[in-house]
Amino acid sequence: MVFGHKSRCAGMSAKKGLFVAASVLLVLIAFCTLCAGSSITQWNSVTEDVSKDFSVDIHIDESEDVEFRVFSDLTYDWTWSINGEEVEESEGESSDLSYPFAEYGVYDVRVTGLGENETTEATWNVTVSLVIGEENDIRELEGLEDYTFKISKRPERIVSMAPSATEILFAVGAGDSVIGVTDYCDYPPEVNEKKDNGEIRSIGGYSTPSLEKIVDLEPDLIVSAHGNPSELLYWLVDNDVHPGIEYPVYAQHPGNIEEIFAHMETIGELTKCDETASSLVAELKDDLQDLEEKTESLEEGQRPRVYYAMGSILYTPGKGTFQHEVIEMAGGENIAAKYLSSWGVFSIENLLEEDPQVILYSGHGSESIVPDQIKSDERLSTVDAVKNDRIYQISEGEISRPGPRLVNVTKTVYGLLSDFFTDTDDDEESEEDDYGSGGDSPSHKEEKRVIIAGDERTMVLDSECLRNITIKAEDDIEFTNISVNPLHDLNIIQPPAIVYTHFNLSMDNLTGSIEWLKLNFSVNKSWIATNANNNTTAISLFCYDYNNALWVEQNASEIGEGCDKVYYTATCPSLGTFAICALLKSESEELQMPTPTVTLTPSATPISVSAHISPPTATQKPSQTPTPESPGFEAVLAVVGLLAVMYHLKRNRFV
Repeated sequence: MVFGHKSRCAGMSAKKGLFVAASVLLVLIAFCTLCAGSSITQWNSVTEDVSKDFSVDIHIDESEDVEFRVFSDLTYDWTWSINGEEVEESEGESSDLSYPFAEYGVYDVRVTGLGENETTEATWNVTVSLVIGEENDIRELEGLEDYTFKISKRPERIVSMAPSATEILFAVGAGDSVIGVTDYCDYPPEVNEKKDNGEIRSIGGYSTPSLEKIVDLEPDLIVSAHGNPSELLYWLVDNDVHPGIEYPVYAQHPGNIEEIFAHMETIGELTKCDETASSLVAELKDDLQDLEEKTESLEEGQRPRVYYAMGSILYTPGKGTFQHEVIEMAGGENIAAKYLSSWGVFSIENLLEEDPQVILYSGHGSESIVPDQIKSDERLSTVDAVKNDRIYQISEGEISRPGPRLVNVTKTVYGLLSDFFTDTDDDEESEEDDYGSGGDSPSHKEEKRVIIAGDERTMVLDSECLRNITIKAEDDIEFTNISVNPLHDLNIIQPPAIVYTHFNLSMDNLTGSIEWLKLNFSVNKSWIATNANNNTTAISLFCYDYNNALWVEQNASEIGEGCDKVYYTATCPSLGTFAICALLKSESEELQMPTPTVTLTPSATPISVSAHISPPTATQKPSQTPTPESPGFEAVLAVVGLLAVMYHLKRNRFV
C-alpha cells in the first residue's frame, strides 16, 4: 500500500514537472521572439532596391550623391559610418543618409540601430570608379575619339612612356608606384637610382618602346605622351586582342602651360595624389604670376626679339607651343610666332630679317649643333644676338618637357633677358641710367628706390662679370644705388680655389633688411679652359663671412652659354665680398667647406574644401567576417531550460 501511494505521488510529480517544463519553454520562446526584434529593410538610390553591392561612376572634379535608407517597425538610435568613420546619427523607425562620393575606391557603408533591448545593422559595399574620358589626349588618335577607361583601385604598377610623364608622376608623389620608364627618363635623379637598383626597368626608347617589355611588367596604368608610336597605343587599348587583360592608357599632348597644369592634376587624381598635385600646381601658378607681373607691363620696345632653336638652327617653336609662352612670360618676343603656329622649320631669310637680339638653343635627344652652325654660316654674323654674344644654351630637359620644371626655365630665360628691361616705375629715364656702377664711378641716381616687403625685383648692373641681381625684401627696403666694385688688393685670406675675380657688392643708403639675393654672372670660356680643364660645372661663387673669417661657397648653377662666355646664377643671403672661382672636384672633397643652405619658401595658396560631410578616404574592400543573425539562439535557450527542468524532476524522483 505504501508502495502504491508512492507511485501515485511520483506520477503526479512527473505531470507537474512536465507542466512546468512546458511553461518555461513557452516563456523562453516568447522572450527569444522579443529579443529577435523586428526585421529591417534596406534601400539605395542607385539600384532602387534592396541590393547590398553596387557600383558608382564619377568624373574628375565631380561627385555622385547616393541615398541609403533603412525601414523598421521599431524605434532605434541609428549611426551611419563610411569605412568605419561615423558620419551621421538619427532616431526613429527609419533613417536615411545622402553621401557624396568624390573619390574612387571601395566603400563599406554601414548603419547600426540601437534599440531598447537589441541591436540591428544593414551594410552596403559600394565600388566607386573614376571615369577618364575627355581629359585623355589619346582621343586625338583616329578611331579613339570616344575612348574611356575606369579605375577603382589605386595604381601600383605604373609604366611611363615619356620623360615628361615620369617627371610629373614623381612630382605629384606617385614615384613609388612607377615600375617602368624609357631610356630617356632621367629626372628626378631618383629615377636613375631606381633604375640602377632594379626597382624600375627600362621599356626602351621614347619613340621605340618595347611592347613585350611593357606587357611583361603587367602595368595597371600606362602614362604616355605625344611622340609615342600610335600603333603601340592602338594595341594597348584594344581589349579584343588581349581579352581579359586591360591596359588603361592616359596620354598627354599639351599645347600650352595651362594644359600642362591640367595634366598634372589629372595624374594626381589617377594616382590618389590629388592633394599634392593641387598644391604643386597652385605653387607653380603663383610663381608664374609673380613673373608675369614683372613683364606684362613691358612695352613692345622693351621686349627683346628672341629666337629659340632646338637641335639645329632652323627648327623652332611657333605660337601654339608652351615654349612660345615661356618666352613671352619671361619678357621676350618670339620672332617665330608670326610664321609658325606650332613646331616647324624656319627659313634663314626670315631669321636674318627678324634679326633676333637673343638666341636660345638646346639639344634634341643629342648635343645641339647650333653653335657650330652659327660659326660656319657667315650670313648669321650680322644678326644682333651673334654680334653681341647673346647666344645662350638652355637645359633641354627643362625647355622641351611639358612638366613641373617649366617654371624654372621661365625664370632662367627671364634672367637672360633682363638686361633689356628698364624700371617700369621710371620710364622717362634714359637707357644710360642703370641701377649700379661697375667700379668707383659715382652713382647716377640719388633718388630713393623702394622694394616692398615680400617683393622681388631684378635689376641690371653695369659690370663686366655681374650682369644683374634679383633682390627679395624681407622688410620694406630703400636705397639709392647698387655698386659693384672690383677688388684687387685683399686684406683677407684668399678663397680656397682658383680665383677668376673678386668684387664687393653694396647698396648705398640702405634701410630695411634683405631676405636673399640672386646673382647672375658670367665667366669667359677661355679662362674656364685654362683654369678648370674646360669643366664648366667647376665654377662656383664664394661669399666672405667676416664674423668667422672664412669663405662660404654659394653653390652656383650653370644657366646657359654664349659664344665666349658661360652664364651662372647663385643665391646668397646678403650683400658683401664675393669671389668667382674654379673649384675642382678633387679640391672640394679635400676642403669640405661648410655650405649654408638658403631655403626659399613660397607662400602656398591654401585650398578651401567645403562639403556637407567630410568624406573619408576610400579603401580597398575590407575583409570582414559577417555577423550572424543568430537564428538558433532561441533553441539554445529552450534546450538549456528543458535540461534544467529534467534535472529538477530527476532530483525530486529520487528524493
